[in-house]
Amino acid sequence: MLSGATVLDMFKQAPVKSALICLILISLSCGRQEMPVPDQVLNEARNSVFIVEGLACGKSSFGTGVLIEEGILTNAHVIAGIEKIEVIDFNGNRSTTYPIKADFETDLALLKSPDITITPLQVAEPKENQRGSILVGGQGFVENIPVTVLRLLNIVIADIYGEGKHTRSGLELSADVTAGDSGGPIINAKGQVVGLIFSRSTIQNEISYGISSSEFVKVAEGYDLSGVSSGKCRD
Repeated sequence: MLSGATVLDMFKQAPVKSALICLILISLSCGRQEMPVPDQVLNEARNSVFIVEGLACGKSSFGTGVLIEEGILTNAHVIAGIEKIEVIDFNGNRSTTYPIKADFETDLALLKSPDITITPLQVAEPKENQRGSILVGGQGFVENIPVTVLRLLNIVIADIYGEGKHTRSGLELSADVTAGDSGGPIINAKGQVVGLIFSRSTIQNEISYGISSSEFVKVAEGYDLSGVSSGKCRD
């Protein structure tokens, strides 16, 4: 968890302990902003977004996931400790699934895709000053949150259990996200996934943080279709 920030799942337990965070600016750009996401692209992208939920040590946890080629991508802290993970598609259909790869340092998890016909979203690299949308299902339905990528950052942060210091490629965002939005895909004007939301600032209004798509490889390769552990419950 970022110092001065909070993770966005609805895990009803005490928050993880504070972690030292160092944001190292990669580059700054004052270039022209890109166009926002067209309505048609948004409507098509929503079809590939899932609500992710389950019980972790008796506590309700839920967030958002997005279907990419390899499976449903979400945050590791959303599924931590859940024995039975359910995903809900855009039609309201529920499916039971399980993690096939999890990286607790980068806060990414890949879930087995349900046996339904849904088109996965493509992945692309983020750009500074890029306008787009975050698709989130924390309110029980998929909605659109406008976003601008302010900066590309290296983030030094603890793992999802508040332990150690680990570096991840991240995004500083201008976006008004809230609890339950974790795992929401950040998409560009073409409907490509450029990042995954994981945190919001508690000291700056409408400032949030995402995991760059360059980190997705940590769960998109070497996954185990027979399943892996969802991890332990967070304290």
